[in-house]
Amino acid sequence: SSSERASRDPRFDAVSKGDVNEHLWRQKYAFVFEKQREEVKEIKQTLAASKTAAKTSTTVVGRKKKRKRGGAKPLSAEEEEELKLEVSRKSNQLREYDQALERQKLKSAVRKQELAAISEGKRPFFKKARDLKEAELSEQYRQLQDKGQLDKYMAKKRKQRASKQRKALPNQRHAWGGEV
Repeated sequence: SSSERASRDPRFDAVSKGDVNEHLWRQKYAFVFEKQREEVKEIKQTLAASKTAAKTSTTVVGRKKKRKRGGAKPLSAEEEEELKLEVSRKSNQLREYDQALERQKLKSAVRKQELAAISEGKRPFFKKARDLKEAELSEQYRQLQDKGQLDKYMAKKRKQRASKQRKALPNQRHAWGGEV
């Protein structure tokens, strides 16, 4: 009894609580995201195979339906919708992971520059979070410009901002009593 250790759930144990080092966590669990990328590829291939199978099963040659041998079976609409949702969910998680990696790279690059400046004898000056965010946004702007997606992105942001402003305004009424 005294030699037996009491089992404990680390989620609720005070010993295991504390700050999480995101950089270290990303390094340790990078394989999970690589596995997720593979899963997304496989699901997309399954969806594509199902789509082609559905197309070939509906083509009629003479009086018989023509179907490829050994091909994938078409998925039901419910299964297809479920797979599409899973692909979008996992893609969003991967996109968020990649963005976090980029933020971490930017932070570490700035920190390396600062440490190099300190080693040259300059006084330490660490950027504020606002300045880092500004650098991140300028990098995102440059990437969008390189990809040719800047106009689309800016239009979307303008639309979002306008929608927010519309919601913030009180309901307006015209002088004649009609509503807008």
